[in-house]
Amino acid sequence: MSGAVHALRTGAVSSREVVTAALADADALDPLLGVFVTRFPERALAAAREADALPAGERGPLHGVPLAVKDNFAAAEGPVTAQSPAHDPGLWRGLDAPAVTRLRSAGAVVIGKTTMAEYAMGRPDPAHSFPVPRNPWDVERWTGGSSTGNGAGIAAGIFLGALGTDTSGSVRLPAALCGTTGLKPTHGLVCLDRCLPLSPSQDVAGPMGVSAADCGLLLSALTGRSYVPGETGGTGLRGLRIGVPYSLVEGPSVTGACRSAFAEALRVLAGLGAQTREFELPEFPSLLAVNATVMLGEAFAAHGARLAARWELHGRAFRRLAAAGAALGPGLVDRARLTGAALTAGLLERMDGPGGVDVIATPTWPAGARPYVHEAAPGDELNLTAPWNATGFPALALPMGTDGAGLPLSLQLVARPYAERALLGAGAAYQRATAWHLRRATPDPAIRPRPLPEPPPAEGAREPADDLVTAALTAAGLTPDPEDLTAVRATAHALLRSAHELAQAHPEPA
Repeated sequence: MSGAVHALRTGAVSSREVVTAALADADALDPLLGVFVTRFPERALAAAREADALPAGERGPLHGVPLAVKDNFAAAEGPVTAQSPAHDPGLWRGLDAPAVTRLRSAGAVVIGKTTMAEYAMGRPDPAHSFPVPRNPWDVERWTGGSSTGNGAGIAAGIFLGALGTDTSGSVRLPAALCGTTGLKPTHGLVCLDRCLPLSPSQDVAGPMGVSAADCGLLLSALTGRSYVPGETGGTGLRGLRIGVPYSLVEGPSVTGACRSAFAEALRVLAGLGAQTREFELPEFPSLLAVNATVMLGEAFAAHGARLAARWELHGRAFRRLAAAGAALGPGLVDRARLTGAALTAGLLERMDGPGGVDVIATPTWPAGARPYVHEAAPGDELNLTAPWNATGFPALALPMGTDGAGLPLSLQLVARPYAERALLGAGAAYQRATAWHLRRATPDPAIRPRPLPEPPPAEGAREPADDLVTAALTAAGLTPDPEDLTAVRATAHALLRSAHELAQAHPEPA
């Protein structure tokens, strides 16, 4: 993006040319990749002409750059759909979210709203009429959720950057599986007004782009503070302490190709002057439980009334996950939040203490993208992204290699709160020494991918049908059909076990 920004600001290329090319690429590839929910070609071209008419001294840091926005943010050109037939399309009509306003004020041209998981949770439902997001590296595979269209659109070169949200990995996972770069900033750093909530205490708005430098440009526009990584030499990371939780990385859930790519990424970082050392994360499983408990509890609080009124209009993946949160009750959710805060404080103490670290490194995801046939229900991979939503720490996903099928693999760097400059600087130094982020997918528009598979039959729960979970659903006014009920009860019982185990493992202080 930085090269395009320079060319646009100096007039070497016009915004109209760049935006026209982006719209032409969307015309060619969007029917295959399902990147956009809505596109704004006429408004985008008008904005590009306005950008080109500005004198050089009035051009912003994102002057004339075509960007996309995830469809849970308000944008004046069209409705917010959240990729759900149940959503009210009149909400925030004609208004921008403040984050979108900031991007426009910096000179960006919004060319469309991108596909996403419904209300930012779950997988696409083949019963819906919304576009199906496809991975540009293999269109039979999942892009990762929930900022699905952002990852696919950047990887295919349709647009240069995008605005997404992340509640358990929703910026970083599409970046990882599509071979792009994505930043989950510190919780609260970027304004989320006029963005539909999923889990307000863990939702984060974040930039996605080709590189860490791109993410720095976008974050600077979104916050009004400079996060553009500086240009430094090969010793730019000298003294940076990188901690590696080897027991996680070397576990059976991480593929051999991913472990090899991760080891090479650490070697590159060490060559740039960083010090790598073992730094275990005993908090990891508890933080995973915190994220799930709080996310589903808050998701039900945010969406439960509409679920009760319009159950059948919601996709199966979303409604089955959100409804499971009805079983938790506010007590368990509040307890999980308190536990998360205590674990976060303890982790910060360890990072700052003897043997501490500045950055924690893991793979972003333990494998490449899985085929859709295996993704009708949430995958069972080790979730390496979700704990950092529970802590609120910033986390950066960077391409680090490919697996045996040529699918992207990704490096995750995590820092303490508000250390985005250091994090982006480390990412930019790594990307100056490697070229993985420069790979672009070249999907064939003539391909006709297979339809999405139906969700697998719900596995029966052992608990009786009149158990407390069913009673909680009834009290909330939820009336799932038998298959949905089986799926919701199974998820809810697993969630309750996890929440109770979390409470037992971390007793409330006297």
